[in-house]
Amino acid sequence: MDIKSELIHYSKLLQEKSLVIGPGGNTSCRITDNIAIKPSGLDFKDLEIADLVEVEIDSGEVIPHKYRPSSEYLMHLNIYRMRPKVQCVLHAHPPYTIGLSACDIEIKHIFPDGVVYLGAKIPMVEYCAPCTMQLAELVKENIKDYKVLVLKNHGAITVGENVKTAYLRMELLEGLAYVQWIALNAKGPQGSITTLSKEEVDKILNLESEKYRQKLME
Repeated sequence: MDIKSELIHYSKLLQEKSLVIGPGGNTSCRITDNIAIKPSGLDFKDLEIADLVEVEIDSGEVIPHKYRPSSEYLMHLNIYRMRPKVQCVLHAHPPYTIGLSACDIEIKHIFPDGVVYLGAKIPMVEYCAPCTMQLAELVKENIKDYKVLVLKNHGAITVGENVKTAYLRMELLEGLAYVQWIALNAKGPQGSITTLSKEEVDKILNLESEKYRQKLME
């Protein structure tokens, strides 16, 4: 399966898994010196390879097409320009992730798999109006060293060395947010949630078995 076909496949999965609704969210992949990105306003379920719009990474020039590129294409370009190893960028609206962000709750690691595939920290940035250069610059500043980024009251971004990895990171991020939501609702007014400490996170990242699993993802 070529990378555009993979992007279509996993973009549709985002909708099937309720990580986006309708035409919301946007996805892209690197095609040599260009990116191929979902067009603006098109529902994921209707997306075909021919619908993807190509944009030159360096110049930002849109290759002529019947559709416009996603209104967030500047955000995608900023990531590809800064992260040459990134082959895929996904922006979705996972509901539990957004819900926690709206309560100013940072998503923290509760189980080891989250550490392995999402990295030591899951940063969250303050709300910024979508489809703006301001948001594109904010994302550029904050995703430099991370695999995922939570956009407060908006959604999440995941990057990957391939399309499947970026998708799995989005699915796992929402899964982690769901577990944290369960814990927050189960603990009661006097309870507390046990999250993994920095020392525990570092230990997981340095395990040979987990380094192997990370390498497989890449």
